[in-house]
Amino acid sequence: MRVMLISERTPSEHQHAERYNPHDFHTLGLLREAPGMRASTLTDHLGVAPTTTSSVIARLVKKGWVSRQKSTEDGRAVALSLTTKGRAMADTIHNQDISNMQLFLSSMTEKEQDQLIYLLGKVSDRVKALETNGG
Repeated sequence: MRVMLISERTPSEHQHAERYNPHDFHTLGLLREAPGMRASTLTDHLGVAPTTTSSVIARLVKKGWVSRQKSTEDGRAVALSLTTKGRAMADTIHNQDISNMQLFLSSMTEKEQDQLIYLLGKVSDRVKALETNGG
């Protein structure tokens, strides 16, 4: 399993190596953007088995980063949200991502950045087409 480490250039409260796997990373970002997401929706976004999603959720709940509440729309469903601690971690990760992108792109001219965005868009479109109809 690959492990990601949060950069040492994080705020002092997060200046330690916090280990989590890519599914944890992705889940924090998804819940940052869509609080109250259901586990089934999270499973779809992660593209994993429901048991994997359950493990991710349990791990993040144990760390105090995610909370579970009964869904207001469906009493049988559970809504997932970031805790204050989880939101701080997700924000730290997001801000580090932005800093990393700025650093990577700073070596390119504006025209080169536009070309990169265009080319990555083509790759993304192709991947979506393959996922949708096999080619």
